[in-house]
Amino acid sequence: MTDRREGDRREKPAWVQPLMEWSAIEGVKARLNGPAGDVPTEIGGVEISNAGRQLLAWWLEARGSRAMPDADDVSPRALVELLPYIRYLSWEDEDRLVFRIFGSALAEAAGVDLAGYDMFAFSHDEVGIDKARLKQLHDQPCGIVLVRDVFGHADAQYPCEFMTLPIAPGPDGKKRIIGTIVPVARIEEWTAELIFDRILTLRRAVYFDTGAGVPDPSLGLEV
Repeated sequence: MTDRREGDRREKPAWVQPLMEWSAIEGVKARLNGPAGDVPTEIGGVEISNAGRQLLAWWLEARGSRAMPDADDVSPRALVELLPYIRYLSWEDEDRLVFRIFGSALAEAAGVDLAGYDMFAFSHDEVGIDKARLKQLHDQPCGIVLVRDVFGHADAQYPCEFMTLPIAPGPDGKKRIIGTIVPVARIEEWTAELIFDRILTLRRAVYFDTGAGVPDPSLGLEV
């Protein structure tokens, strides 16, 4: 994995530049077959971004009457506008959650495409609770929204919303999760060069009910 240091700045490719602008983040839409429906604008006091709401609207439509969509329901056509901000991962075993897709806007912000990397490859004190938190998405099942401070160079911090939802296993039997990452605060252009290979300070972690309730608060997984 490459690490962009202070002073090692590179210009964004022309095709990715518009994806980093707030107007794109604010206006991106899932391609739905019907109306977006009753998608919340806030969850547990966390105001949900447009990208997060659009992903949730797609997820609700794709799952129909089931607990969650199947892997075969994950449609690049329906999600084409959201893909630059999407991360899509699969549980390869009980301990490894591997990126299958790491959106182009996220890769540009991080300076590296994390597809193929284990989310928990960089061990730290919060790995255990992070795994337990995400496993609940299938065990319950439910969704979760997190607000984390992502680090930039010179230890600058940028609060970002992580909307995360479960996807049922595909033919390979591996459970999946899908989610978006976007800045919480309005920015004219996403110019920060982010660093994802360290503990991302957690401000909020809120489960939300998708029909089967939410994990017991006594588990201590919400913040």
